[in-house]
Amino acid sequence: VVSTQSTGESKKAVVSTQSTGDPSILGRSDRVSQIQGLVDLLDRALELDERCSAAHHWKAVLSNACSGSAGLKNQFKNLETMRYHLEQAIELDPTDTDSMTLLGAWHMELLELSWVQRNFISLFCTFPNCSYEQALELFLRAEQLAPAVSLSNSYLTGKACFRLGRKTEAKRFLEQALDCHAVTKEDQIVLEEAKRFYNSSF
Repeated sequence: VVSTQSTGESKKAVVSTQSTGDPSILGRSDRVSQIQGLVDLLDRALELDERCSAAHHWKAVLSNACSGSAGLKNQFKNLETMRYHLEQAIELDPTDTDSMTLLGAWHMELLELSWVQRNFISLFCTFPNCSYEQALELFLRAEQLAPAVSLSNSYLTGKACFRLGRKTEAKRFLEQALDCHAVTKEDQIVLEEAKRFYNSSF
């Protein structure tokens, strides 16, 4: 979701390679350090103004990226943190379609986990409450505010509709996603996933 690439990152990795022999490890270490630094700045920003929607949005995004780099246990424990900050972002800015899509995706990703994966998460934390209905509500809110707001939102709206047995709507939103142009590499990945889901469902 978020790129942590920085202009100084490759330079740091190259400088440190002589001592480690593995620039990829140092590159990852630098990224984690940089993301954690941003999370710390966001924490301070929220201490000054806890009603800043943008700070809540980026706290959710970057804390998720940071926890993901710190191992599965930390990533699972961060699930409720991510949810809380996305909900706050939406409450404070009811037009924040990006946070709506991300929170809907949060529901979808948890719901798509296997029974084994859910039980594994439950070893570290209480499995979060989530539902396709809540996910769809968020995606539709984003669509109402900005029709075809993003390729991801169109695809996930269609997928949520399908999971709820609303196949006519699912087909419409999935076709809307397939009509979108992939601008970034991430868009291309989503577009390919949407094609696979559409072809296997209709």
